[in-house]
Amino acid sequence: MPAFLYLLLAHLVADFVLQPYELVKLKARPVGLAIHAGIYGALTALVAAPLFPRWPVVVLALAAAHYLVDRVKVRSHLIHGPASFVVFLADQAAHLIALAAVAGLAGLPRDASLTLGTPAVTGVLYYAVPYVTATFAGAILLYQLALAYRTRRRPEDLLSPGPRVAGYAERGLILTGVLFLAPAFWAVVAAWYAARLIAGRHQPGRWIEVAASGLVTLPLGVLFRLG
Repeated sequence: MPAFLYLLLAHLVADFVLQPYELVKLKARPVGLAIHAGIYGALTALVAAPLFPRWPVVVLALAAAHYLVDRVKVRSHLIHGPASFVVFLADQAAHLIALAAVAGLAGLPRDASLTLGTPAVTGVLYYAVPYVTATFAGAILLYQLALAYRTRRRPEDLLSPGPRVAGYAERGLILTGVLFLAPAFWAVVAAWYAARLIAGRHQPGRWIEVAASGLVTLPLGVLFRLG
């Protein structure tokens, strides 16, 4: 498993799994940013320490970069309208660039395949990347879309337990099918999304949500199946 994927997994867990809405609001203050960056650094250390020769530098560099990028995002004050979605995407792009840069400068060969623990553990971590992306990150992506383009009257409903868990289950099941079942199953996935679009034909905003869900889940499944 490439070093970048270990760092990416730590990023996904810190940014989407272990960042509740209360912490998001607290990030308006420096203490909130520091807490989030600390959580991010701790998770990064868990995967970096066994793998990287200069892991303290890796952790400090990524935690500092994460703090600075999030600070810029918070200070933009763009939390509504299409600009808020652009800011969300730019924020994540900046984080990924930092991950790639640090992974490239960490002293490991670019094509190094690293094992953390046993091969079975490494396999679990490998597949955790698309699952966390499709479920947790996918939920936040849909929420940001709803805020930006008003795909529903109450975007916050997407963060309530019922719709959120239903979204996790739907995207997780579809991802599982693409990853592990025969390509013939993909026709079932296509039919499912087509049915979703037909059911929401009188609600154009829901088309955006269904399309975004598919664009997050399907390419991830194909990429990690081939990888």
